[in-house]
Amino acid sequence: MTNKARYRELEHTGDLAIEVTAPSREDLLAQALIALARLMVEEEGIDTREQREITVPSDSDADVIRDLLAAALNLFLIDGFIWRSAAVSTRDGGTTVASLSGEIFDRRRHQLIGEIKAVTYHGLTVEETASGWRAVVVFDA
Repeated sequence: MTNKARYRELEHTGDLAIEVTAPSREDLLAQALIALARLMVEEEGIDTREQREITVPSDSDADVIRDLLAAALNLFLIDGFIWRSAAVSTRDGGTTVASLSGEIFDRRRHQLIGEIKAVTYHGLTVEETASGWRAVVVFDA
C-alpha cells in the first residue's frame, strides 16, 4: 500500500491542479488517490481502521483516473470516509480496483485542509513516458 503521495500542485486559475508521477500505471492511480486525500485532510491522525473498495471499468486511462478520483471524492463527501493509503490493481477483464485504507472523518482528530467539489475532465492528461507514468488532474475547488 502506498501512503506518501508523489505529486505537486500546479498553478491554475480558479481551480486546483496537480501533477502526479509514478513508475507504473497502478502506482500512478494510487498516488492520485493519495494526493486527493492529502489535498482535503491532513494525513496526521488518520488511522487505517477499515478498507473501502472502488471498482471502475478500465476504459481509457483518463476515464479510469477521473472515475476513481470521483468515486473516492464521493466516499468522502457522502460517507465521510478519509483514507491514508491506497493500492490499485487491474483484474482479469480489465476492471480497475482501488483499495482505500482509512476511517470516518472526525473533526476532533482530523484537520480539514481544503474543499474539493468535483474531479474535472478539463486539462486531464494521463501518459506513459520514458521514465514512467504522468497525470495532470484539475479539481473544481
